[in-house]
Amino acid sequence: MSLRFGRFWGGIGLLFLGASCASDAAPMLPREVVGAAGSGATQSPATHSMQPPAATTAASSPTPAAPSTPPPSVQPPAGMGTPVTPPPVSNPGVQPPVTMPGTPAGMLPKPLAMDECGLKTKFAGDNYCILPPPPDKGFQVHVGPTNYDNPEAKYILNAGDELTSDFQVVSTNDQPIHFYYRQFRMRPGAHHNIITLTTGGGFGMGRRIGTSNNLAEDSPKDGIIAPENQGVGIPMAARSTINVNLHSINTSDKAELRELWINFWYRDPSEVKEEVEEMFQVGSTSFAVQPGQDTVLGPFKCTISGNGRMLWFYGHRHASNVRFSAWRNRGAQRDLFYQGLHWEEPIVLEYSSTVKNTAPTATVEGGWSGVLDMKAGDVLEWECHVVNKTDGILRFTNETYTGEMCIMDAELVGANCASLGGALTGGGV
Repeated sequence: MSLRFGRFWGGIGLLFLGASCASDAAPMLPREVVGAAGSGATQSPATHSMQPPAATTAASSPTPAAPSTPPPSVQPPAGMGTPVTPPPVSNPGVQPPVTMPGTPAGMLPKPLAMDECGLKTKFAGDNYCILPPPPDKGFQVHVGPTNYDNPEAKYILNAGDELTSDFQVVSTNDQPIHFYYRQFRMRPGAHHNIITLTTGGGFGMGRRIGTSNNLAEDSPKDGIIAPENQGVGIPMAARSTINVNLHSINTSDKAELRELWINFWYRDPSEVKEEVEEMFQVGSTSFAVQPGQDTVLGPFKCTISGNGRMLWFYGHRHASNVRFSAWRNRGAQRDLFYQGLHWEEPIVLEYSSTVKNTAPTATVEGGWSGVLDMKAGDVLEWECHVVNKTDGILRFTNETYTGEMCIMDAELVGANCASLGGALTGGGV
């Protein structure tokens, strides 16, 4: 197996926009870049010109495109093994969906809205472009070129290449704000984005305020804030430093464009009673899975502090993973609340009174339905079933097909596990 990999730390233009998408017929007008690049290897961001067309079309929630098939140079391992049969899940009752109380008409877009910008470029993924919120309702973070006909080299991902980029800007809000609802959209080739409030860059560092491994994802689902979460929010101080980490891999036979759009929707600060925190737990960084080895990394564990609930969860892993499972242990009770079987578009489960998740089996991914409460002393446990069908040793790296990870990521209110390791047990391999 051969995979061309390069770590790309050049600065990428990032904008907080009142409008950000442009059609090929729209004039390219300069817009102010709101933020200076960080120190070190990060370069200054380019000035962007992203004026929307006079008329745009919103699609009616299409299904995101599936990842393209890798060419021979980056072909993923085949036949990933058989998942372990999970224990049954204890599920509380689930309430039917409700309309978000107090939401003015037209404040939120359609669920999983796409193709709002009318883009017509030569690159795949034009339909992922979305328009920003109204300026008084939120802001958009955009990473992409100034001109689609002649994009800067840092936005081009050639066939077989894999790049991870880290860049920073300063937010434009002059007053402290709160937000919760977010929309994530990325062109094909993107593996993940990680958004943090930080004064230092890097994977997983700083206070995380959003992440996505899927090309199109809304959080919370369908823009519906469940009744029990009406008082939740994430604070952002005025003029905050924001870091965006973008990991991309091109498994197609032609060049792809690296571009993403993320919308942050404000919450009324007077309504925010509970602060959301993101949990980011790395299972192990010292494993070494040998060629041909079929093994389980973990179990890894961390202990909950505080009393609250988990809002959403997903397991981050790479191409040699065939199963990611996570449990909540409370005394003798052990509840499987997450099982993911597809690494390339990992399932993200929301735990609320408005969402019913699929019950998992050995061949079906899913997890807990309803509110997932957390109590001080609960132990979260997770593991990754890994089958190494490559000819190299799998270690903890960012390379999608030649490395692996076993990381749990979640948002909670009132409770958390220590971040970046914490009270870990289990040695992996």
